[in-house]
Amino acid sequence: LRFVLYKENIDTTTAAKDVVRMARLNPKRGIDYAGMKDKRGITTQFCSVYRMEKEQLLAVNKESANSNTAGGGNTSGRGSTIIKLGNFGYSSDEVRLGALTGNRFDIVLRNIDIGEVPDGSDKKQVVQQKLEIAGKAMKEYGFINYFGMQRFGKFHDTHEVGIAIMKGDFEGAVNIIMRQKPDEFPRISEARKKWADRFESIDISKDENAAREAEMKCARAIQRDLGRFMNCEKSIVNSLSRKPRDYKRAFCSIAKNMRSMFLHAYQSYLWNNVSSHRIESGGSTEVRVGDLVLVENKSAEKGGGGTSGLKGKAVKMVEEEDLTDSKYSITDVVLPLAGSKIRYPGGSAGDLFDELMKKDGICKADFARIGNVDREIALGGDYRKLICKPGDVSFEVKAYKDPVQPLLQTDLMKVKGVEVTATTLCSSKEKEGQSPTKNEGDQERNDDTIFGMVVGFSLPPSSYATIALRELTRRPTSSEYQSKLELSGNCERNIV
Repeated sequence: LRFVLYKENIDTTTAAKDVVRMARLNPKRGIDYAGMKDKRGITTQFCSVYRMEKEQLLAVNKESANSNTAGGGNTSGRGSTIIKLGNFGYSSDEVRLGALTGNRFDIVLRNIDIGEVPDGSDKKQVVQQKLEIAGKAMKEYGFINYFGMQRFGKFHDTHEVGIAIMKGDFEGAVNIIMRQKPDEFPRISEARKKWADRFESIDISKDENAAREAEMKCARAIQRDLGRFMNCEKSIVNSLSRKPRDYKRAFCSIAKNMRSMFLHAYQSYLWNNVSSHRIESGGSTEVRVGDLVLVENKSAEKGGGGTSGLKGKAVKMVEEEDLTDSKYSITDVVLPLAGSKIRYPGGSAGDLFDELMKKDGICKADFARIGNVDREIALGGDYRKLICKPGDVSFEVKAYKDPVQPLLQTDLMKVKGVEVTATTLCSSKEKEGQSPTKNEGDQERNDDTIFGMVVGFSLPPSSYATIALRELTRRPTSSEYQSKLELSGNCERNIV
């Protein structure tokens, strides 16, 4: 049974667990989906569940909290969690992880500050011109296809766990996951501190039995203090409460997708660093000798591996004659995600892979070894485009008064008949000969008018909208920065 999962203020993994709970599905089988959608977004995605009637899943719509709200993110607080299911239909194929061709984004940018407007100038025209230039630049030149910061976890340390696992240091990996983190709830901070101090009065080099006893007691004592979403920490503590000091067993008790996440974060860390070097040394518009280019990339339907893995992919190292023939463009250039089955680029980019690994105390052979240690998280590697060009780029410039009013009509708002009342000042549709929707709910514009932008684009799988927005706005997209912005007035007045 295929269906669409609509969600607000909740990530895909947690939403899937809630659907299983509310619909009383088999937890071991769960629901299938093609990719992860962030908590910080209003998202829809196709899912599937095996041999189920839609009536059982419809119970989710009744039980879900805030079932009467139209959603839309129109709140100055953290917002409500909303889960809705619909568009049911039977299919012979399940939705598989990685089996997607891309993602469509429609993103609201609020309280846009364009700086001082020259005397006598029409502010609407100035806003339109500046935003058009930014949108066209992103469409024409694209952006460096970096992995977003969410790849490295809330505390930006998941790649450090990956390094420890690559070195076979399971105790070190557990310590990184369990160590004290900034800005957590006091109860969780205290639990982490107790864990850090569990051997405080013990010489573990001389009294292993006492160390085991202390760790077992501490693990059992802090189990209830860990938060709902601390799945890795809970798995580790539960394992060590039964088999203290067995850190390999504790790490392997973490769910497979989470264990893989740590290693993928290290691959991403290497890729981001090498891609920056490649752009700095070779530019962002031309192919260079030693670059790798993707010469074959079969879709899943044609025998490829979909969005991840090496199946159906082939690369070639660029030679001098390829440059003479102008055979490839910068959009053909790829860099590898380090693994046991990939080819590394030539020149300084290839050398940098070795240098970064050496600095972290590992080597390329370790990527083959990790599959022997834990077959479920073997790293064959992959290839990723250096430059990403968004498709179907569109924009609308909005004028509005209420700092938290919706500027974009969500699917749930459409179903409930809730309209957007902000005024559309200009739209890329006008340039294409289409008629944009003109919402005239706002009063005549004056000094308290707020300007916003709804920008839409499509990205291939595993490319990050946050990176595209960073290129568009020239501002950080991290939660630490975004949380300090104001919805009206000088948006950056809290930024030091």
